[in-house]
Amino acid sequence: MTDRDDQLPTGAFYLSLGQGAFLLIGYILTAFLARWLTPSLYGIFGVAMAVLGWAEITVNNGIPSALQKFLPDPSLSERSIRRAAARCQIIISGGVFLALFLAAPWLAALLRDPELTGYLRLAFLDILAMGAYGYYRGVLNGWRVFRQLALTITAYSLTKLVVICLLVYLGLGVQGALIGNVVSSLGGLAIGFYWTRRRTVRSRAVGSRDNASVSSEVGRTMGERQILAFVLPSVLFTLASNVLLGLDLMGVKALVADPDLVGYYTAAVNLANAPRLVLLAFSFALLPSLSQAIATHDQIQARHYLQQTIRLLALVLLPVLALVAATAESLVVVVFSASYRPAAPILTVLIFGYAAYTVYITLVTTLLAENRPGRALAIPVTMLPVAAGLIWVGVTWLGALGAAFASLFSVASVMVVVIGYIFRRFRPTVDGRSLARIVLASAVVGGLAWLWAPSGLMLIVSYGSLGGLYLILLLALGEVKFQDISQTKRRLLHRRGD
Repeated sequence: MTDRDDQLPTGAFYLSLGQGAFLLIGYILTAFLARWLTPSLYGIFGVAMAVLGWAEITVNNGIPSALQKFLPDPSLSERSIRRAAARCQIIISGGVFLALFLAAPWLAALLRDPELTGYLRLAFLDILAMGAYGYYRGVLNGWRVFRQLALTITAYSLTKLVVICLLVYLGLGVQGALIGNVVSSLGGLAIGFYWTRRRTVRSRAVGSRDNASVSSEVGRTMGERQILAFVLPSVLFTLASNVLLGLDLMGVKALVADPDLVGYYTAAVNLANAPRLVLLAFSFALLPSLSQAIATHDQIQARHYLQQTIRLLALVLLPVLALVAATAESLVVVVFSASYRPAAPILTVLIFGYAAYTVYITLVTTLLAENRPGRALAIPVTMLPVAAGLIWVGVTWLGALGAAFASLFSVASVMVVVIGYIFRRFRPTVDGRSLARIVLASAVVGGLAWLWAPSGLMLIVSYGSLGGLYLILLLALGEVKFQDISQTKRRLLHRRGD
């Protein structure tokens, strides 16, 4: 395997570690908040963070995605890309914050809870801090220095845990949690700035791409218009995709009278979101790698990246689905306490919906790498009105569980569309025998989890034991080889970040 072949799985591994730390710390924080806040207050926090998440798509997935796409392109001036991106990010962050701060009362009224206004305005302060943090995260990803990016994500997560727990413990409640969220973005910003500054200084010392191409006729500059031409449809696409994913929670908030039920649904969403948060690493690593392959017209390499990604998605998602489906109730009780037990059936449905979304959002990266964000945008936009209608019908018939089923159907539909496009456009080869081995190993650990029915702290022990068994089964079936593990370990130990 060449260094270029190893780039995607190695990058995904580093970013998975960062996202894994983010997830673990997030669950510790979630367990803390669920016990210190009542279900109704936890529901308010969850709704405020969901609305904030939609708003921050504009600063998290616009300019950072542009940096991931354009920085690997050797024909473009790196300095001009970064300067144009920074100016655009400042304008977007400030404009979105001001617009949403003023619109907070209208948003609260739409969700039928005027008391949300203050919480939303406090949450929206994070748009400014997240905008700066997102810019530096995009630069590191565009440079493909995945180890430094993973450390930056981890710093953000640790800051979030410490500050939010401290402020809530001091009695500031939901307001303290929202303030801590702002401070955590500043923590990530500080580490991201440090790594970016350090690499920039080193590049100047040895001669950067810009210095080497000053006299080159292909060293084109890039301005705000070119950046925005990619960013605007890209942001709209990501916003539409996330609204499609989170519309069920908003529907439950607006249509269900019981505020505790909103808290239960929020708890289920936070647990089901785990695979997506960890596997964001795949899309982070895939976009710059695919962009470089497409820019150099290397169709074979692009197909190879997609084949690697599909296999990695199957290796991670299938055992997670099996384990969570078998232990949903015990998982809810361990993380949130027994009072959140009604969230278990919702989680059982949502985990499949979020797995489908993970596949969709990872593979749709191909359209962004091809500079076709408009085509990517059409997919979720077409589905949104259908999803809204399904959620209304689902909540009317089955309550919160109906919203979960409606979300699953909507997300699975867009996943099928994207998979169809990928296979028609790039024709990646999927090894049927490999997929069968992964399915078999996942079914075994899921079946054992169902028979074992662990609870309490034994659930954590069982996850570790069954995870080890899953790896042993993959080795026994020949899906993973010992030399693959030792080879990966050797590369990671000897790999040097820039």
